[in-house]
Amino acid sequence: MFEKDSFERQFTDMIHDGFIFIDTMGIIQIYNSKAKEIFGIDYKPEYSHSSGKIEKGDIVIIADSCIGKDDGGLSPESLKYIGIRNSNIKTGDAIVAVGSYCDDRRLVPKYVYSSSDRLHDKLELEGMYHGIHISSSIDFENGIVAVTAGQDTYKIEFVKCIGHMVVLDAATKKMKFYQTKGYTARGEDINALLKGKEFRSKGNDTELFDVIGKNVFEIHNGNSTIKEFYEAAVGNDIRYTDEYKEINGRPTICSLHPVDKNGKRTGAVLIIKDISEIKKIISERDEALQNLFRMERKLSDEEATEKLLPDLAGDSREITNVKRLALKAAKSNSTVLILGESGTGKSMLAKAIHENSSYCNNPFIAVNCSSIPETLLESELFGYEGGAFTGAKTGGKIGLFEAAQNGTLFLDEIGEISMSLQSKLLQVLQDKSYYKVGSKDIKRIDARIIVATNRNLEEEVQKGRFREDLYYRINVFPIWMPPLRERREDIYSLVRNILPRVCERTGCGDKGISGEALRLLYSYDYPGNVRELENILERAVNMAEGKTIFSSHLAVKRNRQQNKAGAKGLRKLKEIINDAEKEAIEEAIAANNGDYKSAIMALDIGKTAFYEKVKKHNIII
Repeated sequence: MFEKDSFERQFTDMIHDGFIFIDTMGIIQIYNSKAKEIFGIDYKPEYSHSSGKIEKGDIVIIADSCIGKDDGGLSPESLKYIGIRNSNIKTGDAIVAVGSYCDDRRLVPKYVYSSSDRLHDKLELEGMYHGIHISSSIDFENGIVAVTAGQDTYKIEFVKCIGHMVVLDAATKKMKFYQTKGYTARGEDINALLKGKEFRSKGNDTELFDVIGKNVFEIHNGNSTIKEFYEAAVGNDIRYTDEYKEINGRPTICSLHPVDKNGKRTGAVLIIKDISEIKKIISERDEALQNLFRMERKLSDEEATEKLLPDLAGDSREITNVKRLALKAAKSNSTVLILGESGTGKSMLAKAIHENSSYCNNPFIAVNCSSIPETLLESELFGYEGGAFTGAKTGGKIGLFEAAQNGTLFLDEIGEISMSLQSKLLQVLQDKSYYKVGSKDIKRIDARIIVATNRNLEEEVQKGRFREDLYYRINVFPIWMPPLRERREDIYSLVRNILPRVCERTGCGDKGISGEALRLLYSYDYPGNVRELENILERAVNMAEGKTIFSSHLAVKRNRQQNKAGAKGLRKLKEIINDAEKEAIEEAIAANNGDYKSAIMALDIGKTAFYEKVKKHNIII
């Protein structure tokens, strides 16, 4: 129905979910790359072997997490092929075993098993068999099955059930077959091979297994989902969206849609989402947390943050927490999501994470997604081939993903990109690969991704303006940058950090700031956050003719409480004295750069009286 390199095939390969189309005969016409990945059909094996079948005397090693499930319907009786005859072993039990295939010599097999209601975290078998060191294990907690024969290990990850097998040649004791992902689709399950079915060859020179043109029941065993798929294709009105289904032993979320043309049924489409992707994301989170907990034990948080993140000024509880998270994020390879209002310093935080990471000696590429027109953003990110569109450079152009290779790519204001570009970005983050505009050649990316936004992405998801799956993909390691009004105690530190840089940049010479001016800065709300504070100081530096910045040089409104008090008329004398006392103490502390002993001397009061007044006025020191 479709040509080998048809447009439909190219288009469906770009879809993030698995996509399978069968005609009214149940013949597979489209089976996109994601579906092949989910079911292991395009899996590239580490080891090579020729085609063949299990023969008398071959050493067979089995690791089956659930007898009868995802092993081709293996029964306990079928274990007799490797010499196991134990009536206590039941369907549903787990077993790891090694034995000699159909051997008349009555060689004793080795095995351990566990009943389905008494499974442990791990089932293991280890020892010598025919002079070969054999080790076989099923790790139920982490979903890993592994078989070691001699020096080689054959490992498969699984979600629910697995039937793993390795075969060694009777004469040479060399590996002649081992299971890989997709063994069910290839018809190479344990039960079939024990009963004499031939297996395919593996390796770089082996022709890829092509499912196009095959009956769907050849590739997927006839469970209820595949039967429904076929029934919908032949004409029955069966359809559903996002339902939990198991296919080839893998838990999935499926959507089934019949396909009609001119009122006549032409087939059906099955769309598959792999639940195991969620497990992968959780694993990334766990790995990030474990790395960071180890780091916490090695470093004193306060000393480390001051030394490694000098540009993130402040020692408030809020910014200290940000610094701790930044150092943890720097030691992880997970995607970081920086949240916060405009001007809070998200770009500076991203740069600090990069500079303290393993990517620090490689490029840091930053792009503001809201500053580039939608029509150009895709080509800027992915690059393009020459002649890809009108106005394209003859030699093409590399994209920002390519420019950031082995370094860090910072995508600021990610909440501004369109839904179509969100879909492509999701595929890059998921598969670590992308296509240049106008190219059919896939490019791989090895770069740290940091994203930022001033939007509430949860609300954007609810309103349908941001993809939910992309949100979960980028929300692996979130860091919230608090607005300046929520960490006012950092204003003094920020001023000390920013003012010298502003003076140097403007060429106005070194300038200081008065206590009254600092108090005014402290009382302001900063809707523009740290960026606004820097702009206020730059204007003040240019306005101040002398060496000191006074409150009159600051483009800052007086705080609202003062204005309201003035509007209501005169206040009581006690209130005025209390406010004046509080202002004097705050100005003395600021003028002496937080040195409390010098502030006490300047105020000419006793140490006990000073701390009593600090407590009385709730002054933060």
